[in-house]
Amino acid sequence: MSQPPMDEDVSIADDLSDSGSDMDLGSSVAGAEGAAIHLDDAVSTIYPDDSISMRDFKTVQKKRRPAPSVASDAPSLVSFHSSADGHLFKMLHGRAFNNQSDLYMLPADDHEHSRLDIQHLVLRLYLGSLYASKHLVEAALRPNPDVRPAVLDVGTGSGRWALDMAMQFPHAEVIGLDIVPPVLLTDADVPDNCRFEVDDANLSFAHYENAFNVVHMRSANQGINDFESWLYETARTLRPNGVLLLVNGYPQLYDAQFQPLPTREPGEEGFTWVQFLWSSVYKAMHNRGNFATDSSLHWQRWLESNPNYRDPKTRSMYIPLGPWKQNMSEREQYVSSLMRENCIRILGNFKPILLSDGKKEADVDQWLANVTKELHDLSVHSYTRWQYTVAVRNVLPWQERLEEPQSMDAGSGTMLGPASDIASAPSGIAEILSAKV
Repeated sequence: MSQPPMDEDVSIADDLSDSGSDMDLGSSVAGAEGAAIHLDDAVSTIYPDDSISMRDFKTVQKKRRPAPSVASDAPSLVSFHSSADGHLFKMLHGRAFNNQSDLYMLPADDHEHSRLDIQHLVLRLYLGSLYASKHLVEAALRPNPDVRPAVLDVGTGSGRWALDMAMQFPHAEVIGLDIVPPVLLTDADVPDNCRFEVDDANLSFAHYENAFNVVHMRSANQGINDFESWLYETARTLRPNGVLLLVNGYPQLYDAQFQPLPTREPGEEGFTWVQFLWSSVYKAMHNRGNFATDSSLHWQRWLESNPNYRDPKTRSMYIPLGPWKQNMSEREQYVSSLMRENCIRILGNFKPILLSDGKKEADVDQWLANVTKELHDLSVHSYTRWQYTVAVRNVLPWQERLEEPQSMDAGSGTMLGPASDIASAPSGIAEILSAKV
């Protein structure tokens, strides 16, 4: 599987190049013309709850569990408290969103959690694992007769990563944390060593002090208002030599040579609807004052300067957006088709964001139709880019952040830009070079 050149000093390289598979792809892969035909069947074979409709919170909370072995006074799924009087969801342009934070701008309904299940499967298959730096994670979660290993999944979304970790490490306790509960789960889905808590990750983690061996966050950074301070707070929860796993997808797509697709206006040379839409959503979020999605540009630098961590490493992984490459293996066809399906399903999430930014509904509907056509006919050869950052909690006593937090704004760096910004940079450090420091 061809990838762009990587920087040499990256401890997660062996994991990202892992060609192992979590399933037998068999005959579930279709050709390029019909790659999406059997995707629903393939996904439902692995995750049969893919089509379950959203449940009322009272139904979801039926599964009562004993208090976790980690010391925690945090609200659990059955003891949610909020200033919104327990109303977890609000409707906006026909979609259900969380009612606790305006920072996170994607829906939180059954359609979105179903999409997140597909995205989870794509990343798991392409990575060949649930996580990067397998040697670090598996060492951190080794059975311990004195203290039960524990995992925290921040921004758990559909809860699929937490569930899979609980099954892979049955001796460990796994907690999924989000501002809304997973809406697709039934009692039978959740193993005894897994539970979900409804809480805001922007609040203090003092109740989780020294509680976890692994903390994971994937594509939830846009909901964190001060990510650098969050890294300090998260270090507080990690036990010595615990592992922090951060993952984020870019709103920028990349061409067949791994260079950024240009953001152009309709009619301009090099214009593509798919990059136009991605950049429009990104700019709409900025227009609302949400620059949190840019935080991953600074993860490496922030971790290097944080006295609570050691050995931070960052690398990017590029996944084809559809089976457009020549001579793709069945595995590549399957995974790239799933990534295309993931992107098609996310299009509906973008409509409320664009409408809230003042775009006309007729225009947005036409944009979405044009992007869907590009994705289906494979007229644009592109990659999605996923950043993986790993750091280890050192053995020193936890140190709080002393300097005043600085808010992020349009001058903090951008995830969009001309190819010249990163053309000569190894992909593993491109996101650092793109940021203004």
